[in-house]
Amino acid sequence: MVGALAVSVPGAIRGFADAHRRFGRLSWAQVLEPAIAAAEAGVAFMFHDTLSIADRCLGIELLPDAAAALTPGGRPRTVKFDRPMGERLDTSALARTLKRVAAEGERAFYEGPVAAAIGGYLQSHGGILGADDLAAYRPRLLLEEPASYRGTRYVSCFDQVAYEALNILDGFDLTSLGADSFGYRHLVAEALAVAFADSMTHYGDPAFVRSPVKGLSSVEFAGVRRGAMQADRALPRPVVAGDPWPYDGNGPGAEIVTDAVSLARREGTSQAATADRDGNMASCCISLGSAFGSLVYVPEVGIFMNNAMQNYDPRPGLPNSIAPGKMPIFAAPALVATRNGRAVFAGSGSGGYRIETGVLHAFMNVVDHGMPLQAAVDHPRVHCQGRATHVDPRIGAQVMAALRAAGHEVVADPERPGGWPFGRVNAVMRDEGTGLLSGGAGPCFQTAVAGY
Repeated sequence: MVGALAVSVPGAIRGFADAHRRFGRLSWAQVLEPAIAAAEAGVAFMFHDTLSIADRCLGIELLPDAAAALTPGGRPRTVKFDRPMGERLDTSALARTLKRVAAEGERAFYEGPVAAAIGGYLQSHGGILGADDLAAYRPRLLLEEPASYRGTRYVSCFDQVAYEALNILDGFDLTSLGADSFGYRHLVAEALAVAFADSMTHYGDPAFVRSPVKGLSSVEFAGVRRGAMQADRALPRPVVAGDPWPYDGNGPGAEIVTDAVSLARREGTSQAATADRDGNMASCCISLGSAFGSLVYVPEVGIFMNNAMQNYDPRPGLPNSIAPGKMPIFAAPALVATRNGRAVFAGSGSGGYRIETGVLHAFMNVVDHGMPLQAAVDHPRVHCQGRATHVDPRIGAQVMAALRAAGHEVVADPERPGGWPFGRVNAVMRDEGTGLLSGGAGPCFQTAVAGY
């Protein structure tokens, strides 16, 4: 979680570069202009940032370069509560790195002085990742066969939890139950619990191990798992994984075209969803893992390194065990959906495995319940990974009591300062009748826009 051994190869820049070559319209240098300008200005510390720093203060104290950047002189940064002003993180070194990348392409990050600085720093601080690992990294482009939910075709960026959960729920009439009913909350929690249990047990990078990724996303396997569920009773906890192997030839799968990075816990993830006038939509999710990643800060390059090694199983011999070049498990859909051949929804999120909850709820609230997009994003959610059922207290005492009576171990997770217990979501949609585009995001920093 902390330190140089927590770092896996950072893939974002090379992944973005690949996407830009295939789909970009502006020049690479133009695309990077806003990021360079933001880095030259420095990042203003918000109240949320001070909470994140306080939460990780014990780790920060162990790493002098991180401490110098985040707590100069051993004190917290000053912030303003009513506007995004106060002290700023000096990101001038990052600006210099981005200028190199803008001028020379992604190779300026993965080879040469930048890669040497990253590799040298990590290895001098007890890590094993070196410049050769950066040079060897290649993203994977996955061409996925779309799955179907209520006649809406979608892909979820090789997230088998999303495919299985939606395949299960596609067999229930959620619209008639209503978005605030016990039935809806119960079935969504059960579907998530089953899909998480199955994926966490069986998933492994199919380029490295035998793993039933097609079985996990199979409609037939989802039907079997749905058949074990009851409309008024929770499955015994912890949920026991099913056997997707007999159905492994039936799932949509994905063709690996080239030699997706993982997503970890809460505060180190960023997301975007966007649409253009020509009908294209895109969903993007990148992550450092935890807040400020591994807390390893490379001053010469101006970046905090990720702690994505937490996404692997540290025990050897299992599907998700650590191996060079291997893609770890993740459950964070970057979902894009179409109807009648046109994109109608794109969504992504941050918040660890609660991303699953956020994106799928927003998608179902649009498709099943006909909500406007911002309402779909804001609506209360439930989350379950096979044990306790976490609920937004806004769902009400009556529904929570019904869930308990049905056998759920209900844990109410209220919002707290700096925390979003059910993730953050960005989404866009297109109205099929009018063609009108809309966007939704939340929870949002209300203070971040005050005075603008």
